[in-house]
Amino acid sequence: MSVRVVFFDDMRGSTVLKDLLAEQSDEEAFHALRREHDRLVGDVVTRDGAGEVVKSTGDGVIALFERPSLAVERALEIQDRMHEHPHLRVRIGLDVGEVKVESVAGRPVDVFGRHVDWSARAMSLASDGHVCVTRPVYNDAFSWLTKKRIAWKDHGAYQFKRGEPGLEIFEPYNANITRPLRRLRGEKLVTARAAGAARKPAAAPARTAPSPVAVVRPWEMVARDGRDFAANGAGVMYWFRVPLGGLAYPEGFRNFLQPALENERITKIRFVLDASAAPIRLFWTELVLPQVTEWGNRRGAALAVEERDERGRITIDEQGRTLSWVFVDLSREFTPCFKLLVQDPDTDAVIESEAQVFLATASRSVWLADGTEQSIKIPDAVLRIRRGEHEPLLHALNAVANQWDTLFI
Repeated sequence: MSVRVVFFDDMRGSTVLKDLLAEQSDEEAFHALRREHDRLVGDVVTRDGAGEVVKSTGDGVIALFERPSLAVERALEIQDRMHEHPHLRVRIGLDVGEVKVESVAGRPVDVFGRHVDWSARAMSLASDGHVCVTRPVYNDAFSWLTKKRIAWKDHGAYQFKRGEPGLEIFEPYNANITRPLRRLRGEKLVTARAAGAARKPAAAPARTAPSPVAVVRPWEMVARDGRDFAANGAGVMYWFRVPLGGLAYPEGFRNFLQPALENERITKIRFVLDASAAPIRLFWTELVLPQVTEWGNRRGAALAVEERDERGRITIDEQGRTLSWVFVDLSREFTPCFKLLVQDPDTDAVIESEAQVFLATASRSVWLADGTEQSIKIPDAVLRIRRGEHEPLLHALNAVANQWDTLFI
C-alpha cells in the first residue's frame, strides 16, 4: 500500500467520435487518434519522472503521481496541449490517498482502492477540456502551485451513491485559455442548511437569516485564503490600511501580493497607506517595494517606479496593469483594515465584489537592510466576505475605497 495521486482521463464522446471518423475515412483513423492521445498523455505524465502511466482504459489512461501539485500542473498541461487540437478532447479527474499498486517486474500494471474510484468519479463530473479534483488534492496543490495561469473554482459537494459521503470538488483551470465550468455534470449534494433554506416560504424572505461570512485563522490559513483571494479575483484590488507586515518578508509576499501581480484579471492594485504611522512608510519603501521590483526582475522586466508627492505607481506589464499607492493621514479614520475587489470601470469585464476584513494581527520580527530589527504586524484572523453575499457591507467598503481614487497617479 502507498499514498499516490490517482489520475484518470477519458476521451469524452469517443464512441461518437469513432463513428464520425469511420464515416469520414475508416475506423483506423480513430485508433490512430487514440494512439496520439496515449502518446501525448504519456509524454506529459512521465516527463522528468513526474508520474507513471499504469494502464489504458481503452478511451483513456490511469496514471499515478507522487505529488498533488505536480499532478495538477501536468493535467492542465495536457488540456492546454489539446486546446487547439481538431478532435482530441479529454476530461480529467484526480484524487489522492492510500492505494494498492500491482506491479510486474517493478512496473505498475494496475491500481486498486477507493481513491481510484473517487478519481474516476471526479472525472465523470468534468466536461471536455476540464479537470476536476477532490478536496485533498486541492488542499495540497493550492499550497504549492505558484504559476500565475492556474486558478481554482470551488464547485461544492457531490454525492454518487446513497449513504456515501459527498466528494468536495474543485476545478483548476488555465485562466489565460479557458473559463471554469458553470456547473458540473452530476447532482450537487444539498446540505441540511441549504435544504432548510429552500423549504422556507418564498413570501417571507425578510425572515431568512443572511448567509454567514467566514472567519479565517490562524496565519497559515489566512495566507492560504489571501492567496486564493488574489489568484482567483478580478477587477480593481484595494488594500486599505492593511498591515504591511504580511508583505514584508518573502513568504508573506508570495502568498498575498505576488498572486495579485501575476493575475492578469486584476487590472489595478491600489494601496491606501496610513501616513500617520511612521513604520508603514519604512516597511513600504524598504521591504515591500524592493520585493515588487525583484519580482519584476525575475520575470525579465525592469519595473520603473514613478513617485511624486505622497503617491507612486508601477506599471506591471505591457497590458497597462498598475500597482499604485498613496499615503494619507488615516489617524481619524475608523474604518477597519480591509482588502476589496470591485469592477474596473475602465474595462467591460463584469465581476462580483468580495472582500477580506482584518480582525486581528500577530507580531513578528524582520531585519532591515541597515541591520536594525523591527517588529511587524501580520494578519492572524480575517473575515472573508464571499461574492454575492452581504452586499450592503461590500458597498460600504467600496464607498471608503472610492474616497481616495482621485489621489492615485
